[in-house]
Amino acid sequence: MIRVHVVVNGYLEENCYIIENGKYALIVDPGSESKKIINEINKLKVKVVGILITHYHFDHVGALDDIKNKYKKAKLIDFKSNKNQTIGDFKFKIIENSGHTMDSVSYYFEDDKKLFCGDFVFRESIGRFEMEDMPIMLDSLEKFKKLDRDIKVYPGHGEYTEVGYELDHNPFMKGI
Repeated sequence: MIRVHVVVNGYLEENCYIIENGKYALIVDPGSESKKIINEINKLKVKVVGILITHYHFDHVGALDDIKNKYKKAKLIDFKSNKNQTIGDFKFKIIENSGHTMDSVSYYFEDDKKLFCGDFVFRESIGRFEMEDMPIMLDSLEKFKKLDRDIKVYPGHGEYTEVGYELDHNPFMKGI
């Protein structure tokens, strides 16, 4: 079973997640405060084995170089990576959800029913997108709508939510 820790950082209050299983950890979206993220890792006393990037906006990758330099053996995972991943004991799928950006992906930990989605979906909202990208965003939202209702969703900003809650309360899910 994985445990999720959030490190809110930067003036945009980006959620950097540390996913740990007791001995090892993955970092999702190392925002802009590398010292704050590294301090949290040190408190947990875990070895970082992977760095997951949901998309390459500055508020999600501002500390990426520092984090890569600190955890040199950690595997970098992003939109170009194989869609099924195993890093140590961590098993997850990469779901493409372009729309907010063309490189947007989510990381789905099926055994734990947890989805890390960057700025794709927020509680009762979605990430901004350009109007010409609306068809792409709608396709991505269709994929989201097919997920199990009880999956916890960890967005890039704000509080976590669940797929079912978003299907019932998110105005962007209506009529899809």
